[in-house]
Amino acid sequence: MSDQSEGIVEKVWDIFSSMKTGLALLGIVALVSGIGTLIPQEAMDPQKAQSVSAIWRMLGFTHLYSSVWFRLILGLLCVNLIVCSIQRFGGIYNQTYKPKLPSASSTVPQKIQAKITGKEDQLQQAALETFKSEGYRLTSDEQENHWSFVAQKYRWGNWGSFITHISFIVLVVGALVGSMTGFKGYFSAGAGDTLSIKDIELNRGTVTENFKIQINSVEDRMLANGERDNWYTDLSIMESGKEVARQTLSVNHPFTYQGITFYQANFAQGGKFTVDLKGQKIPIVLQNQGGNYYQVPGTDLFVILSALKPDTNQPVILYQVYKGNSPQPVKMGQMSKGQTDAIENTFNLTFDGLAGYTGLQVKKDPGVSVVWIGSALLMLGLILSFYLRPVTISGIIEKDEEATLIFGALSGKLKSRAEEEFEKINNKLKAKIG
Repeated sequence: MSDQSEGIVEKVWDIFSSMKTGLALLGIVALVSGIGTLIPQEAMDPQKAQSVSAIWRMLGFTHLYSSVWFRLILGLLCVNLIVCSIQRFGGIYNQTYKPKLPSASSTVPQKIQAKITGKEDQLQQAALETFKSEGYRLTSDEQENHWSFVAQKYRWGNWGSFITHISFIVLVVGALVGSMTGFKGYFSAGAGDTLSIKDIELNRGTVTENFKIQINSVEDRMLANGERDNWYTDLSIMESGKEVARQTLSVNHPFTYQGITFYQANFAQGGKFTVDLKGQKIPIVLQNQGGNYYQVPGTDLFVILSALKPDTNQPVILYQVYKGNSPQPVKMGQMSKGQTDAIENTFNLTFDGLAGYTGLQVKKDPGVSVVWIGSALLMLGLILSFYLRPVTISGIIEKDEEATLIFGALSGKLKSRAEEEFEKINNKLKAKIG
């Protein structure tokens, strides 16, 4: 590699190893996230996102988190964290497993320090016994003119900030994997309906799976005291005409199949009908207040349920029939359960009773498991950083006419804790030596 290429690589490395670069990228991510909370996002609320000015939608402000440039910023932040972690790894490893022993009294920590004079063997034995009894890991070395040591307690705490940095990398990778390979969508259907997973309304991503969803039943259950229990949807997964999975889901109790999760989002009242078209009986479910419509096969007639009285014993509905693009209905009427009306001398419509209409959020996020790993690493890093802060005490016994134990503690960010531990060790050493 030429000197010029090495210089470019070194400059790029310096940029990404800089804390300023990391802070700048974090600032941009925070700014974009702030904008995303103020401007409705298509993935979160498609209807509100459509009400945003066209110029903002064109500039991508309604799908910030899935934009290429936002993913690029996250990728650069990942690179920055990785480079910083690589640079810090060697120092943390040596600090944990290969601590540097004092070579002279001048290399012993100065801010928190003490000296004890006595016999060489007595001082050394007292240090060994004291640090062992207090749970310290002791690394020592004996030379002709001195005996030196480093005592470490909670040495795994050295890895707290490193693991926290790694956790952010894993979290960003998980978010990127989820946004680039998953999808999020919504569909509403009535009891008895069957639709393909590819037919759901997508907010983001692409569906590659190819199975059908069958809605067996939908209920809005009430408790004996009149309060709502929950919304329930009995759902089956169909492949090649066979049921391969089935579960009843409700609010806060989703159903997952092949990494795709179905969430109960809403519920609407509806009605079950039978369309009798030249002897062919077709069961349909219509949502209350025109939430959906049914086009009679081979005609330009459309049926909607315009109103409903949800009386369990005597339900009553109002229906309307439209023809083509006409804004006025060609037929409207009221029916009780079991009643049949003839429509335009073309088909008969029978009201069979009440039916639920479910609304389900559908989500596939392959990055969830990665995000969970990142979250676990983050918790581990924070625990190590705040609850297992390492204490390091190093010292030396210089072999002169009268031996002196000179030892000191690294203060770190929590000086008070280091002073407390040091004072405890100092008092025990003095007591042993007498």
